[in-house]
Amino acid sequence: MPFTIKTDSYEGPFEILLDLIEARKLLVNDLALSSITEDFIAHVRSQETFPVEETASFIQIAATLLLIKSKSLIPDLALSEEENADVEDLKRRLEAYERVREAARELACIYGRSVMARAGERPLEVVFAPSRDLSANALAEALARVLAARETVEELPEARVKPLVTIEEMMDRLAKRVQSAMTISFKDFAGSAKEKIEIIVSFLALLELVRQGAVAAEQYEAHGDIRIRHAAATAVPRYG
Repeated sequence: MPFTIKTDSYEGPFEILLDLIEARKLLVNDLALSSITEDFIAHVRSQETFPVEETASFIQIAATLLLIKSKSLIPDLALSEEENADVEDLKRRLEAYERVREAARELACIYGRSVMARAGERPLEVVFAPSRDLSANALAEALARVLAARETVEELPEARVKPLVTIEEMMDRLAKRVQSAMTISFKDFAGSAKEKIEIIVSFLALLELVRQGAVAAEQYEAHGDIRIRHAAATAVPRYG
């Protein structure tokens, strides 16, 4: 909502107040400018966003009213050179603002009488307007500068992680071998391993199967081969 004031002598939009005073239909001395300013501050605080345009208009009008009221109250007040310069600068600003207000009134009278632009969207046109100093050599030199300034891409050596068999997978392999052959040696089972780590995983898988009671293992001499039997084979009586 636009800012309005309510006094004993006037009630309505603040912008019309200056027109009434300039037309001598209202006395500026009848207005309490401080009270009007407080009302405007309350009006600004009630807005969701700060009204920049409305605030600028209020400052211009309030400054004009303040200047008019000051002259009417103290017509013979002596001012210093700096104060006179400030007053003259304010007069110029207010005169410029008044010219803008007059132009706005004129534009408001003629606005909408004639069509300034046809309805609908205008199709976009691709326009290439190079400068006069643009040439094939200039483009080549610019491209060379860009390529020279680019960051050097360092090719890093490619590294791949070799997939390793897990203990669970090795336990499954060993259990299937023992189940089909009933008895095998650890050297036969792990002898096909290409990596030392696979032999270690095979041994750990054997220990886990022995712990679970799925297989039985025997070693008759130090550092000798390990015989692996299926758990069911240990229950068969041996004669000899």
